[in-house]
Amino acid sequence: MSKRILWKDAWQAITHSLGRFIAIFLLMAVSAFALIGLKITGPDMRQTATSFFAQHHLADTTITSNYGLDSRDRQIIRQQKSVKQVDFGYLQDSTIDQTNRALRIFSQTNGVSSWQTVSGHLPHHDDEIAVSYLLKGKYHIGQWITLKQAGSLKHRQFKIVGFARSSEYLDRSDIGQTTVGTGQLSGVAVVKKSAFKTGTAYAIARVTYNQTAKMNPYSSRYTNYVEKQQQQLKKALNWHGKTKQQKLERQLKTAQQQLTQATQQAAVFQQTNAAGNSALIQQAAALKKQQAKLKQLGTPTYTLSDRTENPGYTIYRSNAERVDILANVFPVLLFAIAALVSLTTMTRFVEEERIQIGTLKALGYSNADVAKKFALFSLLASSAGVALGAWGGFMVLPKIIFKAYAANSTLSGFQIHFSWALLLTTWLIAILCTTGAALWALHRDLQAKPAALLLPKPPKGGSRILLERWHWLWNRLSFNYKVTMRNLFRYKSRALMTIFGVAGCTGLLVMGFGIRDSLSGISNIEYSRIIKYDLIAVQDSNSSAKQQRQLKDELNGKAVKGHTGIYFEQLTKKAGDDDATQSISLIVPNNEKNFKQYFAVKNR
Repeated sequence: MSKRILWKDAWQAITHSLGRFIAIFLLMAVSAFALIGLKITGPDMRQTATSFFAQHHLADTTITSNYGLDSRDRQIIRQQKSVKQVDFGYLQDSTIDQTNRALRIFSQTNGVSSWQTVSGHLPHHDDEIAVSYLLKGKYHIGQWITLKQAGSLKHRQFKIVGFARSSEYLDRSDIGQTTVGTGQLSGVAVVKKSAFKTGTAYAIARVTYNQTAKMNPYSSRYTNYVEKQQQQLKKALNWHGKTKQQKLERQLKTAQQQLTQATQQAAVFQQTNAAGNSALIQQAAALKKQQAKLKQLGTPTYTLSDRTENPGYTIYRSNAERVDILANVFPVLLFAIAALVSLTTMTRFVEEERIQIGTLKALGYSNADVAKKFALFSLLASSAGVALGAWGGFMVLPKIIFKAYAANSTLSGFQIHFSWALLLTTWLIAILCTTGAALWALHRDLQAKPAALLLPKPPKGGSRILLERWHWLWNRLSFNYKVTMRNLFRYKSRALMTIFGVAGCTGLLVMGFGIRDSLSGISNIEYSRIIKYDLIAVQDSNSSAKQQRQLKDELNGKAVKGHTGIYFEQLTKKAGDDDATQSISLIVPNNEKNFKQYFAVKNR
């Protein structure tokens, strides 16, 4: 039997029911767009970061010490079997002259946590500096800057030769704290290693391990491995720290004896010589200063930090995980709505073609031949919709989400990836929602005899509904309300499609508005109801009596409405489901009642 007329009729069904075709096409396009776009964005964000870290050989562990890293510390770090590469460097915090901007100036690294040049070039001479590209609008290449605190640097004046991006600082705004200037870093910078004074102990060590290059940096396997290596390394360093402690105690004892002896000698000379002995007085002052410095540094301690303590690292990972959570909610609702609408649409389509179905069966066409028309219609509509939605899901939506979530991140070069598994899964779900719905609606008609199909479908028999049993309510309803109630109860599929469709769409809208309102109101609540103070002033423990008096006068001045004393300390702890390093602000007020005027404390 010729199938040419059958196929011609199947293709003509698309043009004759173009509105229905476009409706299913758009439903599948939107659903595929949301599912693929949200599902692929999280992995794309993580892969972008992973590639960036691998490209710049981001350190797995950074090591610092309050006494710096001496030759024995460096030897211990290098001797660890798991260490692949280690780089020792310097750093210095300083404010730029005539400004309050504080910079953390690093020495150039050798292959570990490298810098990415945005414009210009990295320093070639000791008096050259490359600053963070985030400060590009405030400075320009060729400009000279003067530092207030030279510290371990050889020079105070540096020429800006480039703008660079640090692979360790991923947050645009929260770069970190410092002990100079306002206490908040404004940016980072890099100079040549030879720009620092020789002979001083290294300030920081950056370490990469042999096994981590093949690991996913966001996996628990990577986290557990790095934590294990850090524990072993810290144990070895702490052992050496005990030796340092003993040496420190001997130095303090010697300095005390020398200070006592110098003070006694100076007193004797002052008694015999009115002019005194300036050399002995200066020696006593120098010894006293050395003793105070050793006491201030205290016990030798080592701080080992993993990548999660880099500014912006954990926030970026959390944002990628938030997209994963959204991917489990929005697409499910959209596809559920699409399935309900497709089922109703295809059911109505089959009912409209009832007589033609009976004619084809009477002419001897098989059930499979009759079903081709509806299968082709739904398959083309869903496949075309998935194709368009997949293009937007893979190419458009991930970029939009990345720009929104990574707006405060320094990461760039977003990488787009393709997934056959995700595309095929989406396509199969779309076919199930459309072609599956069409075949399910067609199944009952295909079981009927051609003679019955050639007749109009008889209306459903009348039946009493539940509300009719409540006479006190039913008798008070108008005729239109009674018809509406009967239709709702008798055509349950249409009623459920309408209810769940409207409920799902409304839920998506309310969820979107809820997310927007929740985010926009956080800052207002945080800084009006909870944090009521304007700033925290940190007093230097080594400040002079004059400086303390100036601070007291400033606090009691007319510009200050009120102030209260607190003990403040910044702590860290690994916590949460992702075992990330969390910052904890420890605040101990002098006056608990007075403190409530500055900070809202509530019992949870």
